[in-house]
Amino acid sequence: MDTLQFIDINATTALILFLVGFVGGMVSGFIGSGGAFVLTPAMMSLGVPGVIAVASNMAHKFPKSLVGAIKRNRYGQVDIKLGLVMGVFAEAGVFFGKGLMVDIRDALGGAGTNLYVSAVFVVVLGIVGGFVLRDAIREKRGEATQGEPKQLNKVARWVRTLNIPGTMIHFKSIDARISFIVIAPLGFATGMLASTIAVGGFIGVPAMIYILGLPALMASATELVIAFVMGMGGSLFYALDGFVDIRLAMIILAGSLFGIQIGAIGTTYVKDHVVKFVMATIMLLVLVSRFFYIPGYLGELGFTAELAPDTRSVLDGIGQGILAFALLFGAVMILKALMQGIREHRLATEAAAAAAPATPAVAPAAAEAGQLSPLGRFERFLVASDGSEFSAAAVREALGMAAKCGAEVHVMSLLATGAEHEALGESILKQELEMVQSNLDRIRTEAEAAGIKCQTHAIHGRAVDEEIVALADQVQADLIIMGRRGRRGLARLMLGHATAQVIGSAHCSVLVVPRAAHIEGRHLVLATDGSRYADAAAVTAARLAQFCDARVSVVSVTTPSHGPERRTEAQQAVDRVVEHMRNEGTEVEGLVQEGVPSEVITGLARERNADLIVTGSHGRSGLERVLIGSVSERILNETPCAVLVVKTG
Repeated sequence: MDTLQFIDINATTALILFLVGFVGGMVSGFIGSGGAFVLTPAMMSLGVPGVIAVASNMAHKFPKSLVGAIKRNRYGQVDIKLGLVMGVFAEAGVFFGKGLMVDIRDALGGAGTNLYVSAVFVVVLGIVGGFVLRDAIREKRGEATQGEPKQLNKVARWVRTLNIPGTMIHFKSIDARISFIVIAPLGFATGMLASTIAVGGFIGVPAMIYILGLPALMASATELVIAFVMGMGGSLFYALDGFVDIRLAMIILAGSLFGIQIGAIGTTYVKDHVVKFVMATIMLLVLVSRFFYIPGYLGELGFTAELAPDTRSVLDGIGQGILAFALLFGAVMILKALMQGIREHRLATEAAAAAAPATPAVAPAAAEAGQLSPLGRFERFLVASDGSEFSAAAVREALGMAAKCGAEVHVMSLLATGAEHEALGESILKQELEMVQSNLDRIRTEAEAAGIKCQTHAIHGRAVDEEIVALADQVQADLIIMGRRGRRGLARLMLGHATAQVIGSAHCSVLVVPRAAHIEGRHLVLATDGSRYADAAAVTAARLAQFCDARVSVVSVTTPSHGPERRTEAQQAVDRVVEHMRNEGTEVEGLVQEGVPSEVITGLARERNADLIVTGSHGRSGLERVLIGSVSERILNETPCAVLVVKTG
């Protein structure tokens, strides 16, 4: 057995590795793959033994997968349960594949693993690259291609009808029960391939799409969970035997983190067939590059006549040159697409700005109605929809309120971009755009059928909360309406990230609608503490009660530690609001109760069968931008009914 040796890393080698990681990252972000099929051969071309290249590549990849999975989960694109289940079986495949690699090395030395890895690359890249090139040619000719099945194919339908007692697992993303006996071989094969060339997604993603029936967008996102699980385990397995060169992993990771962001941006600016052409070309070039190394490995192992040193040097040099050309070709194509896209985007933005009419400072309807208080105005709503069951409630209630208030509705969906989309290709991005546009069109049709003026917005951006706040300012929304995810686990302790950020940063009020909530105008609960923020909430609640013809319970909560003076102040605050609402013709009651504020308010809402709680927000500073940091946050997490958080600007 050969003695295990890591390559020497000097300043020049470190720079080359960083550049390889940078280009590999660009390729990863651009073509929608982890990029390992470029990085592993590149390390081997620098003299890194195959087993060390694979192990170090896995070590560099799994932290990126974790970050990507977390970020894409915020957009509801990840089936965590499926990712973990498939990841467990993938881990078994990694363990088996790692054992096979070690056995080959023990029996045949470093040349044996180099031959094994190179042969697998030639076969896998030949198959995948050939299919991708075929699709690129067909798409350029205008022929239909099979991107994501519009309907379940026969295999996926059969898998979902298969019922093996004691093995069935329900997956919410597809609303179906799948036997883990079906998932096991898919996960095992994914892990086996990953432990060999550090790219398991070539099996995992197509398997989830065409065998399990996941949408392509969700399959690519869920693969990040699998990649994290098997990458972490695989790195540990290899590290225990001393095969992970952490220096390689960290240098390549540093380069790829920069490159992937450029590639991810570039992929949004080019046509689908161009992305596939670049992907296929790089794959086939890498295949040819690896092919030129195989005769040398075969001769070194005695399987064929050993090559003369000069002959092997020439073949290795050709392989290195082809790989260098593949990396250079990918970098040039990506940067060209990026620069061209930026230029076209700037021109389009300037043209749109020149053509856009000026937005009036005050809505015409408001001027006609003589409304002076922006707090009481309900004329323009912005509702965020991602097509999920959670945002469906927000859309439903937005349209219902708009019908009662005569409001205009703006509906937005986010097309997320950024480094977290490393597993996306242009075809999947286009599929996502189609899904988003279809959802927006459906909502607009529903709104117009109800006589509601509706505009839709498909927004490209990284952070959904920032885009919501920016669009709300742009359209001068009086109210942002958002859904809220379930209240199990950590959701009971902390409000969803995007919702909390919007409430903290928005300049208008925010209505949060849980999935099962219905605002029917039965009863409103207004929480007040006598502050100016609570007064703003009272004005808004009074206006809304008039629109809905709803009864209102005004409550102020004191705690046992409060003295008589604080209770008197609470009673005065309630009386002031009650008097105002009665003068407006609203049926209202006033209450001062003692206890934990959030518990008292949510308890009163349940007792009165209220469908809306109205509360004020105490500003946008400090931690409140992130967690709201007040009674409002706890109310939002504890109640099943909708909550309106009134902002004062």
